[in-house]
Amino acid sequence: MSTAGPSSSASAARATSQGLPVRPTPSSSSSSQGNVSGAFDVVQTYRDLLNSDRELTMGVAAIESLIEVLRATPSSTAMETVEVVKKEKAKLLASTPNPLPLLAGADLFEQYLLRSLRGPTAEGTAGSASDRVLSFEETRQHLLNNKQLFAQRAKAARDSIAIWGSRYVSDGRIVLTAGGSRTVTKILLRAAADPSKHFKVIYVVDGRNRRSDVAVAQLREAGLEVETISPHKVAYVLGNQKLINLVLVGTEVVMQNGGIISGMGTAQLAQLTKTVKGGIKRFYVAAETHKICRKTPIAYPMVNRVGVNQKDISKFDNIGVDLDPEIAGMLAEQDEVDYTDPELIDGIITEQGVKMASAIWEMVDVYL
Repeated sequence: MSTAGPSSSASAARATSQGLPVRPTPSSSSSSQGNVSGAFDVVQTYRDLLNSDRELTMGVAAIESLIEVLRATPSSTAMETVEVVKKEKAKLLASTPNPLPLLAGADLFEQYLLRSLRGPTAEGTAGSASDRVLSFEETRQHLLNNKQLFAQRAKAARDSIAIWGSRYVSDGRIVLTAGGSRTVTKILLRAAADPSKHFKVIYVVDGRNRRSDVAVAQLREAGLEVETISPHKVAYVLGNQKLINLVLVGTEVVMQNGGIISGMGTAQLAQLTKTVKGGIKRFYVAAETHKICRKTPIAYPMVNRVGVNQKDISKFDNIGVDLDPEIAGMLAEQDEVDYTDPELIDGIITEQGVKMASAIWEMVDVYL
């Protein structure tokens, strides 16, 4: 497996950080308390962003929503603004039954703001123009004027992942995938464009995930042979189709231990990939680095314990009990997620290269 070493990852991360000059000192010129305008609604802003751009991930939409908090907050000191951002972040996380994708992006943005209070890094050359300490207001305006950079970089990351991931698609073999991941679709389309590779795709679809239908249509339009199967055929197909050598999925969140929180059935697919006899098959995950979340499940496989609000599988419904109020705040069945243990994952394909699941700890330190 091709992997970038810790030093190269750190260098890439520093380059990314330096692309956003978020390194100001607190301004002492304002004594007003920072308060968000009463007309601003961070939750509605987040939803509008997702609806306006289908390519936007939940994490990036959370970042852009928090940048809009700066626009709606009168100029104040840096520390006051950070406190406002934290309050609005809490509102955003409380608005969804699965806050983890938002948390990953929101934490990343919050770290940018906190770094802005520390001034220039020790690595810069003294007196260089790039290390000039920006005022808090300059930093605020920079973020407001360049909000779209987060989305642009996220989409660029997806393109980079496609380059890395396409190398794992083999000529004459079959890729099995599920979930409707846009990043996985990018990988397969990139591989399909390589004239030296001729491969087929088996797509697991359950009839409820519209994203899977869209992905299948895109792959077929690109000239790929795509066979669709229902979830209950997965074990049979893995055991009998010897040409499958790669199982590829996307994810909503990468936990700091290298496990993933993804669509319900992902853990089952990973388990079957490892246990069903029928040739060597690898299980890979495609994920942008902004999906890394500083959390670790404390009781596998209960995602409820890391903040996801979905039906608790340890409880049984009693006949005659009205569960409507409780269910109203939970994930819909088609949106439910599960946790895949890092031991089942052969590699995580990121824009910084293909990483072992155990290397995510290092990436947490670099990026967050």
